[in-house]
Amino acid sequence: MQGEGPLLTIAEISVSLAGFSSVVIALRGSGPDAWSPQDRFGLGNVLGASVGTLVGSLLPFPLAYLGWSSGTVWRVVDAILGLVILGAVGFLAFSAAKGSVSPRTPRLFWLFAGSGFLVAGLLLASAGGLIFARGPSLLLFGLIWALVAAFAQLATFVLATWSGSS
Repeated sequence: MQGEGPLLTIAEISVSLAGFSSVVIALRGSGPDAWSPQDRFGLGNVLGASVGTLVGSLLPFPLAYLGWSSGTVWRVVDAILGLVILGAVGFLAFSAAKGSVSPRTPRLFWLFAGSGFLVAGLLLASAGGLIFARGPSLLLFGLIWALVAAFAQLATFVLATWSGSS
């Protein structure tokens, strides 16, 4: 299958990010009850993005083994990832706009929210056959975007935790 190596690498990075997040949580020392809503929300985002990229990077394999054509596999996976990103970013943006949880770094948050809507739109347009040739390229781009967003969230959490502003 086309893109097998990069997809498996992204799956490995996703598992590593989730594992590192767990280590950071354990080293923090205090229980989740002592954490701010920002901390709980942010770590939930990191773990959600890790699991999402893991599933997104592995999903093409069983679909290909079912005998689906390459074009159908990429179209379906692009659509699923596009909908997941759209839903997740929409929920996060709505929560931030409503004031449920205020982002620790608003500029960075809105940068990732805006780019997330763009990535989701591109994936959905690709799934609909409107742009780009079918293949793993846009899927890989979407998965890498999600990993970068999760890493930025984790880095913000770590910096805030060890600088004492949490």
